[in-house]
Amino acid sequence: MNDRIEKVLGIAVEEGLPRAMGYYSLLVDPAPKPRIKTNGYNKYTPQGQMMVPNVNYNKELTVWKKTKLYPFFLEHGYTKEQIVDAYNKSIFK
Repeated sequence: MNDRIEKVLGIAVEEGLPRAMGYYSLLVDPAPKPRIKTNGYNKYTPQGQMMVPNVNYNKELTVWKKTKLYPFFLEHGYTKEQIVDAYNKSIFK
């Protein structure tokens, strides 16, 4: 786990904070998913059950952002302004 955290922090230094937020979601703690696999008409879970889009996505993303994403970067020395600015430029916008 520590090597993943170091990798995310290395990406923050090399490629910028918005990219690091995306890698944080991939490597450390996954962000909520906006939708489930689709065949173009209907959406399905990996088990093959039909699903609808995640209607609570924005609420789940806000909770994840405030409880996991922001505290992680705050404790590693970034200011709240830097984090908010980077979040607005990141893949989660």
